[in-house]
Amino acid sequence: METVTLVTFKVKGLFSPIKMALKMAPSQEQIYKKILGIMKDHNISGEVQFKRLVQDKGKKMYIYHIGETKCVVMIEKLQKVIEFQEIE
Repeated sequence: METVTLVTFKVKGLFSPIKMALKMAPSQEQIYKKILGIMKDHNISGEVQFKRLVQDKGKKMYIYHIGETKCVVMIEKLQKVIEFQEIE
């Protein structure tokens, strides 16, 4: 069965988390670029600093600080259960 990677960005001060589904897990450089995009879109300023990586049973949690703001990036591998077919 195929898998999909769910990436969730939780930034303190934002109303809801930002979620993305990808075929492959993103690199740290891709995560960093997405954080910069979130900062630009939501007018967040500060220096992005990587603090630590926590791994547990196929899940990863990257912890960043954007100035004084905490940003948590969760990466989970999920199995694809449903495939949609085109309606002709």
